[in-house]
Parts: sequence; structure tokens; C-alpha cells
Amino acid sequence: MRAIEDRRKTRIRRKILKKRDGLSEAQRCDKSKIIWSRVVQTWEFQQADSVMLYANFGSEVQTDLLIESTLAADKRLILPRVNPGSPGLELYFVEDISAQVASGYCGIPEPIAERCQRTLLEEVNCVIAPGIAFDRFGGRLGYGGGYYDRLLNALSPAQAPVSIGLGYEIQVVDEVPQGFFDVRVAVLATELRLLVENR
Repeated sequence: MRAIEDRRKTRIRRKILKKRDGLSEAQRCDKSKIIWSRVVQTWEFQQADSVMLYANFGSEVQTDLLIESTLAADKRLILPRVNPGSPGLELYFVEDISAQVASGYCGIPEPIAERCQRTLLEEVNCVIAPGIAFDRFGGRLGYGGGYYDRLLNALSPAQAPVSIGLGYEIQVVDEVPQGFFDVRVAVLATELRLLVENR
């Protein structure tokens, strides 16, 4: 059963990544601006004193405007860093993207540990997560490393309802295969809609 589920996930990843990578830079930019405008108006974002974001990589939804909005609103910006020797993400407060973020694990922009203050998951009020595919029930399919699933699993009951997944509409599928450790996001933001399942 697990092998069948893994094969389904692999097929979905390949299909959606091909679609996502096929978007032009202008299309990704335009769609990301609309997604940004939706997210900053959500209760989940507005109530947060600290927001965990990601610095986008490749064809992911661009987060530069979300990062700017977070800092401009005097919210604490938290970015994750992968430690290949650890199963979990390391979290850091970031105040200056140009001075505190650089290419890290697999080329992903990450906080420079020596220049940032490390923090704990308990400090996060809102989690904004990337993904390869989502469904309308909040199902999320990541890259396969399990980093965000472990993080989302560790959220407290108060934190879990303020998790937001970002994706283009072409990343929404009928159903994301859900294993025992896979975690849904409470909100999904695309350029066409905002899906809220668990508020």
C-alpha cells in the first residue's frame, strides 16, 4: 500500500512540476502578485506577530512581496534552514534579506546561521508553506523530504489553524495522496481563490 502511494506521489510531482516549470517568468510574477494580495488580507496573516515564510526557489510561488509586507508591518519574519544532518528545519529570525540570506541546501535561499538569531517553532504565529501539489481539502504534496510535514505535525493546536499553502491554480489536483505523517494546511491560496478548510 505504501509503495502504491509513493508511486502516485511521484507521478503527481512529475506532472505538476512540468506544468509549473512551464510557466514563464512573467506568468509566475503576475500570479504571485495576486496570491500575495490574497494572503495579506487573510485573518491568518493579519493576526500574526511572527510569520514563517520561505524564500522561493525555482518555479515556486514568489514570496518577495510577502517577505516585504511582513517586515513592513513590523511582524517578525522567520525563515527555515535545512540541516542535512537533522530531520527538522532550523528556524531563524531575519531582518535584512540581502545581508542575512544566501544560497544554501540544494541552492535554496536560506538564512545565514551566523548572522541570524535562531528561534523555536513555538514563536511562529503563522506558517506559509510551499508545495508541489495541493487539493481543495488542504492536502499538500511536498518535495519528498518530509521537512514541512514534520514541522506542520509539530504545530500546537493554536498554531495549526494558521498554516497557509501557496500554489498556482495549476498545482491544484483532485486529491493529494495522504500518508500517516502527511499534514494538511488550513488555507490554500492560489491566483484564483482562497480555500479555507479548518478555520
